[in-house]
Amino acid sequence: MSEKRYNGFSEDDLRIIALKKVNFRMSVKIHLGVFLFGCALFFVVNGFTSSYLWFLYPILGWSIGFVEHLTAYLVYARGVYPMAKRGVIFHIVTFITVMLLLFVINFLTNIIVFWVIFPAFFWSIALGIHMVVYLVYYRGSTVDFSGFKSKKERAIDRELEKMQRKFKK
Repeated sequence: MSEKRYNGFSEDDLRIIALKKVNFRMSVKIHLGVFLFGCALFFVVNGFTSSYLWFLYPILGWSIGFVEHLTAYLVYARGVYPMAKRGVIFHIVTFITVMLLLFVINFLTNIIVFWVIFPAFFWSIALGIHMVVYLVYYRGSTVDFSGFKSKKERAIDRELEKMQRKFKK
């Protein structure tokens, strides 16, 4: 007797995926609780120790880690499986959160010199290059260009032809 399939997945496969999603979701909830408790603790300690709002720095830094953790869950839960696409998503999210942190630090420490434009400019160039490489190298698997193959697909075809010739001998 054959087992029931759901879009190519067996019920056991779906159960494993569901278990991973539940574990990821619980992990994010635990991290959120710890993050909120930590933020409250930093706020209270800052209130007793200083009039300077130093608690914002660890909170903003910690938020980068939490946002990455949340992104990992969302990427998995939404079924984004190509690792290259995951990499682009993580780079974009990291860029946004780190730039927010740097803008706040720049604003709180030195409003006269706007130094944050330098990392923002150069990192955005690197992010743009990463996205272009992703679109060029993995284009065939993400966008239909009516028969146009990506560089990766052409390399795979060439390698396959070599292997076929080798096995024909």
